[in-house]
Amino acid sequence: MNFLHDDPEFEQLLVIVARDSGISEALIEKDYWVTHTLWAIHETGLEIWFKGGTSLSKGFGLIQRFSEDLDLMVLPGTAVGLPEVMSWTSINKGPVAQRQAFFDALVAALVVPAVRVERDGSRIDRRARGADFLCHYPGARLDQLASAMSPFVRLEVGHARVTPHVQMPLSSFVHDYLATQDMLGEYTENRPRAVRCVHPLVTLFEKLDAMARRYERSPVEAGTFVRHYEDVAQIIRSVEKLPETEMTAVELVRDLVAKKDVRELPNPDEPALHLEDPEKRLAVETAFAEIGPMFWGPRIPLAEACATIRSWLAQLE
Repeated sequence: MNFLHDDPEFEQLLVIVARDSGISEALIEKDYWVTHTLWAIHETGLEIWFKGGTSLSKGFGLIQRFSEDLDLMVLPGTAVGLPEVMSWTSINKGPVAQRQAFFDALVAALVVPAVRVERDGSRIDRRARGADFLCHYPGARLDQLASAMSPFVRLEVGHARVTPHVQMPLSSFVHDYLATQDMLGEYTENRPRAVRCVHPLVTLFEKLDAMARRYERSPVEAGTFVRHYEDVAQIIRSVEKLPETEMTAVELVRDLVAKKDVRELPNPDEPALHLEDPEKRLAVETAFAEIGPMFWGPRIPLAEACATIRSWLAQLE
């Protein structure tokens, strides 16, 4: 196979794309490897659904924030060597052991050319509700990544709500540039062209739920949810342009609550949307500033994002 990253001039290509886009070479490089990784795991025969911030960015073009983690639900599909899982939710000993065996075996099925894949031993869930895998790519710009970013692509695999979803083609900044130069035909195709991306409204309600739950904690770990403010606000601003669904937003969130995918109906009076606690507000504002290097487009100020979300939720009631 003749991949883009095999070309001796790949590093120079990063320089050119970074110069033309105004985005750092390190982000251009990592974006390429995120795309390559997602393409490769689709090629394994695994059955995959894609969700979260990277899906919002690469699948739907709703945010201009680099989301370095791939949130996935993975089933065996046609891949061989993976044990059967009878239940993805039961916390009984048998199903937990089945899921743990599945995740242990999955690392061998996650074959990504030029990338070393390992399970993240620092994030072992004793109930095996999910597992993280680290994809170490041969980056030439790893030392230029912002401190808030990791020198690998993280796969966060677990059971998830995957309906409704939309099949979307995905690309990278490097691929897009070469497409404008009519040069992609010289290389092996490594863009995933039909990725099942979970509908943004599902992501919106899941992110609101995460914000509410995590803001309650003391001390608050704002870095785990601060990116959700702008993500949710951007989805809301594009809600009229989203792919159609069989359920309205209200019907969808009620279904999410009924099936325990989220804890409760979102509320415009939610403390996480008002930030009245001085200590927690400072933590959120600090974390909000720290993720700045992940954005290549204009940001929504924190107060404006909160106001946008509160206004939409009030109309939803």
